[in-house]
Amino acid sequence: MGEDRRVLVVDDDEHALEMMAEFLPTLGCEVLLAHDGEEALWLFRAERPPLVLTDLQIPKLDGLALMKAVKEFSPRTEVLILTGHADLESAVEAVRQGAFDYLLKPVDLQTLARRVKQALERHQLVSEKEALLGKLEQRFRARTAALVESQQRLRAVFNAITDALIIVDQHLTVVVANQGAAALSGTQAETLIGRNCYRVLFGQEEVCTGCPVLDTFATGRAISRSISQQMPDGRSRYLEVSSYPLTYEGQRPMEVVEHIRDVTETMDQARHLQNAEKLAFVGQLTAGLAHELGNALAIIGGSVQVLLKQAADPCREGSEYLEAIHRNVAAADRTIRGLLAFARPQAPCLEVVDLTESLDRACLLLRGEFAKHGVQLVKQYAPDLPRIKGDMEQLQQLFLNLLFNAIQAMDDGGTITINTVFDSPEWLRVELMDTGCGIRKADLDRIFDPFFTTRQGGTGLGLSIAHRHVETHRGKLIVESEEGKGTRFTIFLPTATPQTVSGGGNRAVDA
Repeated sequence: MGEDRRVLVVDDDEHALEMMAEFLPTLGCEVLLAHDGEEALWLFRAERPPLVLTDLQIPKLDGLALMKAVKEFSPRTEVLILTGHADLESAVEAVRQGAFDYLLKPVDLQTLARRVKQALERHQLVSEKEALLGKLEQRFRARTAALVESQQRLRAVFNAITDALIIVDQHLTVVVANQGAAALSGTQAETLIGRNCYRVLFGQEEVCTGCPVLDTFATGRAISRSISQQMPDGRSRYLEVSSYPLTYEGQRPMEVVEHIRDVTETMDQARHLQNAEKLAFVGQLTAGLAHELGNALAIIGGSVQVLLKQAADPCREGSEYLEAIHRNVAAADRTIRGLLAFARPQAPCLEVVDLTESLDRACLLLRGEFAKHGVQLVKQYAPDLPRIKGDMEQLQQLFLNLLFNAIQAMDDGGTITINTVFDSPEWLRVELMDTGCGIRKADLDRIFDPFFTTRQGGTGLGLSIAHRHVETHRGKLIVESEEGKGTRFTIFLPTATPQTVSGGGNRAVDA
């Protein structure tokens, strides 16, 4: 930046102006001349010189008023006051109000040269300082904007991760939380800040057992662990918790990033795979047993029939034993065939069916069981239910197994309620509720496992078969239960066509 050395000289004394016009150029200055305050103000606004040198006593607008107008228009402009002894008090007041300095008349040229040089140098320094501050401010704004943009980008990335991500300090207090953490906790992300992670995310009053975050603070290493949670509805939720240290310049971590991933679905899939492997093993074992035992039972049964034919007298000694053998051989053969049918299920024969028909068939077959156990059946079918594509026999077996399971849960009688609901174009929902003893929370995750049972004499296959039939129909089976209050099974089945079945309105039927 080139130095601006223009000086506006204001004086009503023509000789004083001529002297300044001759002297100031010797200092390298460009001189502007004005005879009164108004002319000087107009010239200043047009040219904006860095220095104004003015007498206090000038026409139209005195030097003090001129200085105020100049400073109001351009605070950086320096003003040097020229005054006589009589105006000294006014000159001092001008300095108080922002004038650079004052000089007494007659002016000493050496002093004038020094003051002009100092005033121009200060104006130059102030101008350079302001320019530098302007550049710094511009850089600061640019850096701030870049930082804000970077923070917004990081926040967007942070929230785009669907898993729960939080940053905690050494007191396990949440410092930052993303939307995934909000979803996991069931509250707003902002409400997590300043609270302990084990309280807001895991519902614990104490630090979680085996907390990986504490180990990361202690060792400075990333650590991952799997934990399980008991949900309010009794089901288990499985989480994979990983912690990563935030370190600065090799220091021990002051904060830790905690990544929480819900792997419940993966665990469920693994469990289903294990069940499928169990069923495959049972199928292989049953096939072999059915072949070997079936042959043996066929020989025994045939031999018994021959002996029975040879026994002409039904009252002959030993004939009742032959009859008993014959009956039990037939029963054993049916058991083996039934087990073989479970282990090697047939593919469903899909056709468009009325779901309420399969429900009514199952209820009719269990009518005696309802009466025997003192169970009241209430049906609440929604009107105009769409048909579904399914296997009538498998659907009937599905509802038989669920209803029989409900009956067994009510030793002292109770109520079974069946609701059919159509609240989605793609899905039809069946709710089967009982008022029985309920299912323990610890057992909810296992009730569909093959051969798992809590009832003495049970096979542990009924609910497993029901679950498999729902899956073969591309549906979903959900269980909710509370001990002492009952159980709700909800079956979601895909609809087949827009065609509906007239139901004649909601109906409640007591069986």
